Amino acid sequence: MRKGVAGLGLGEIRGDHGVIGPVMGSMALVLRECLVVLWIVLLVAAVIDPDEFIVKATVMTALVAAVYALTFGWRRLTARLGVNRCYLCAHGVAVTDRFGRIRDSVAWSEVTGVQQLTAVDFVAGFHRIEISRNRSAEPLWFVAPGLGSALVRALLDEGRRNGALQ
Repeated sequence: MRKGVAGLGLGEIRGDHGVIGPVMGSMALVLRECLVVLWIVLLVAAVIDPDEFIVKATVMTALVAAVYALTFGWRRLTARLGVNRCYLCAHGVAVTDRFGRIRDSVAWSEVTGVQQLTAVDFVAGFHRIEISRNRSAEPLWFVAPGLGSALVRALLDEGRRNGALQ
């Protein structure tokens, strides 16, 4: 995927970060939190009714560990394939879709501003970033997961370095 982004004429790639769709990202976080709550409830139930406690606890712990291992593996695979990524380049930004194709890109010379919306919920936190352009084109937007997203800091630093942002 890096070759496709490099062909856009945005200069060298200085970093790539994962982005998410807000609905799918929030849903995945909620499901993982529900799994952990279910695990705690079943462990408490196993303590109250200790018949085969070791088997119940082992099965639930293995299930929770498998879900988190699959999540970690999925993140690594999507990063390797270039799926749902934001590439920060020397002269612009490019974002890929869920199939690894370039969804949109913008050169720093066309950027008129960056709007950032931070949303915090009980189980999720994310930043919605919208990059406005000179032309009448639609703004480039994406969602960066997590409260302390490295993508937000890197994007703002890269924009300042190129003179697009103050």
